Formats: sequence, C-alpha cells, structure tokens
Amino acid sequence: MSASNPRPLFVYGTLRAMPLLAWALTGDATNIPAVSKLVQPAKVFGYARFSLHHRDYPAAVRHKPDSAVDGYLLIPKTTSQRKMLDDFEGEAYEPVPVAVTVFDSDGNPRENTVDADMYIWASDEDAVTSKPWDLDVFERESLGDWLDLFEGVELAGEGEE
Repeated sequence: MSASNPRPLFVYGTLRAMPLLAWALTGDATNIPAVSKLVQPAKVFGYARFSLHHRDYPAAVRHKPDSAVDGYLLIPKTTSQRKMLDDFEGEAYEPVPVAVTVFDSDGNPRENTVDADMYIWASDEDAVTSKPWDLDVFERESLGDWLDLFEGVELAGEGEE
C-alpha cells in the first residue's frame, strides 16, 4: 500500500477494547470517537482465538477451515498509526495476510472480502491453551490495569509518516 494508505488490519483481541485501541492509535484512551470511525465488525475464517497461559491477551492460530475469529477490520489513516500497532503487538505475533469478511450494521456479511493483515501467535506453542479468550472478561478484569500501565508512555511511531 502507499504511504497514505497503509494496509488494513484485522484486530481480534485486546485492541477490540475501544479505550485501548484509542490509546494505541492516539495516545489518549478517551479518544474513542475518532478511532471508532476506523473500524468495522468483521470475521476471519480458518483461524481460532485462544487464551494464553498466564496472560490476559489472546492468540490467533491457524485452525479448521470453518473456524472463525470475530473482530474488527481496522483501516489506519496513516503509516504512523499502522507502525504504532505493529510496535504494540511486538515480536510474539507475526502479521499474515488474510481475507476479512466485513459485516454491515444489520450483521449481514458484505459480498466481497477485504485483504488485510492479522497478527497470529508466533511464539511458544505451549503457551496456547484450549480455552477461548473472552473480550468481556478482559475489559472487566484487566483493561483498567493495562490503561494504568500505559498512561504516560510515549508511543513508538508517533509523529512519523
């Protein structure tokens, strides 16, 4: 993609928590209205999302063709935003190209898929459990701690284009 149009990203874990996504993209967890305009409900097929041992974030791994992971298609506005998300995910994840099914406001799938990247687990396979990961549990039990941890942290990639 060109510098003005970074490649879309499918997010399926902690970045679905809008305050955390707002922080990751803007440095301000209250900037939800700005970032909510960048996401659309979506799914990726052929993958599954699982909890990780002793961590409160998930892993997506290749799975059965009929498996699906729900999340958001995120269309970053700038390459700087995309770099901030790449840095946020770190080395335990690897971006891979996927076909994303986007849903309209009524929950119906749109006809065409969108080519995007998705971060899949690229670290210790033994860390992946067989338990599903739950966004509601993360938001209820861990999101506040995450936001407290990141408060005052300068974002990598900020100000770059």
